[in-house]
Amino acid sequence: MQEKVAGNKAEALAKTFLSQHDIDTIQENYRIDGGEVDLIARDKNYWVFVEVKYRTNEKFASILEQITPQQCRRIRYTARHYLMTHNIDEHTSAIRFDVIGISGSSTEIEWIKDAF
Repeated sequence: MQEKVAGNKAEALAKTFLSQHDIDTIQENYRIDGGEVDLIARDKNYWVFVEVKYRTNEKFASILEQITPQQCRRIRYTARHYLMTHNIDEHTSAIRFDVIGISGSSTEIEWIKDAF
């Protein structure tokens, strides 16, 4: 239960962080069978699908090391579903997959644009 609370807090911090960079969050926790995207946002012409990672101890692994190839596939699959169900052409739309890493009690934020 504490893990879910920490995850929700990290996602709220990430949403605020994006807003401070003029990126509008469109949807939070978009889920389908087989995948989830933490935040879906718009950055000018880009649809941005954001994975939020929170760790209390950054020494465990870097933020990018925590994302597996399987997880990347699930996020892409879920993003494709979102675009399709909202009549957005994935072939002509600008799409980006970002990662926001939040670590430690100091809530340091690492933002990796176009991470995968």
